[in-house]
Amino acid sequence: MRTIVWIVIVLWVILTAAGYIVSCAPLWEQFPHPPLLLGASPTPSPGRGLVAAATSLALLPGWREQAKAVIEQVLESMHEHAWNPLARTHGRRTGGLFINWKMIDPKRVNAVRPGPQGETLEKHDPQVDLLYLNALSSYQHLNPGRASYQADLQRILAVVRRDFQDYNLPKGWIYFSLLSVALSLHDASLLGEARALVERFYRFWYDPLVGTVYDRRHQPFGYNTVHALECGAALIDAGKRWQVPAWREAGERTLEHVISVAFDPQRHLLYENMVAGPAGSDRPQSDEVRAASAGEAVSALALAYQLTGQHQYLSLAGTLLQSLFVTSGLWDRQHGGLYFALHLRDGSVIRDYKETRAQCLTLSGLRLYDAQVALPFLNEEHALIALLLGPFYEHTYHGYFYRLTADFQVYVSKPGAGIGKEDYFTSEAMGCALNALLAVIQPV
Repeated sequence: MRTIVWIVIVLWVILTAAGYIVSCAPLWEQFPHPPLLLGASPTPSPGRGLVAAATSLALLPGWREQAKAVIEQVLESMHEHAWNPLARTHGRRTGGLFINWKMIDPKRVNAVRPGPQGETLEKHDPQVDLLYLNALSSYQHLNPGRASYQADLQRILAVVRRDFQDYNLPKGWIYFSLLSVALSLHDASLLGEARALVERFYRFWYDPLVGTVYDRRHQPFGYNTVHALECGAALIDAGKRWQVPAWREAGERTLEHVISVAFDPQRHLLYENMVAGPAGSDRPQSDEVRAASAGEAVSALALAYQLTGQHQYLSLAGTLLQSLFVTSGLWDRQHGGLYFALHLRDGSVIRDYKETRAQCLTLSGLRLYDAQVALPFLNEEHALIALLLGPFYEHTYHGYFYRLTADFQVYVSKPGAGIGKEDYFTSEAMGCALNALLAVIQPV
């Protein structure tokens, strides 16, 4: 149960791919093999500990109590400001979460572009509603005798039930989120919807001829690597849970295919979006890889290892973490934190800003990975916790922005590319941070 909660916190964003494990054998030999697997020799790999040395961020002995206080503050802030009674779901007014609200003037909401925002007042993101529900259910699980946010939980639960009824997009993290809430709240309807969602992955998105999940509704046929990995893990979990061998096989083939075509042996990261081709000839849509996607991929791979016992998944997760924190340049060695993205072609890093969600998703992946290895990335995990409790957190108004500058100032978007000064708390960032912090305070 605890593992599923970790996963939920972690997973997020885009489409899918194709293949067989026999085609992967040469690929595994290309991976760097840091000795991070259970039972492996505990020899430190090069560069370990650089994160702690590169930043003054440090966790004090009482950091768990501090994290609990931040969780309470953020939940209270969302209780006061996040609910949008005008939000519509499938054309009906159901309520939901505001996309964002201005830090010092919470009545200014749903700013998605410059100018008046009246036409956006009814909009909300069902995926963010689900993140919030996961946070509230995790909070209740950790605090069974407390009813502070029970009304908020029931309200968003009703919205999520409507949001994801007959949901049909190949996003595996949705399955784990629905499953986590269903098990935590003993909700039969969401459990049934989680099962139905995986069945749709198999019926509508999995192609047995190429052995993968991908988007066959839009040209060119393609997939987001992380979403594909998550769909693979979801198919394996559901196949085991409901004893459907075909789902499990489809999940394993999906994982094997995506890894075989999307891994870049030079940068030791996965391409983020791929175009599906015949006979496994998939090609990258672009060379840009976001730190958030790499961190999320770690979660999917660590979960795949837990579900299958196949050490190559955990080994690849360790390889991605080594690249994220040591070799790629994505980690800011001066201030701490993960930059936005990297170009695989030349290794250039986009340092304009740091996304809150990238720190959260990577922390969630680290938490899941570190629980399963003999030599965990504890310094890196602690540095990310310190960031979420420190410079990423707005301590006066109790919230999280979508992104900050490299030195943790309010980001100002370029003309025509955003809302200008981005001093708006976002429900997505708040939900991601809540889930990540709730995960790390749980006993292992």
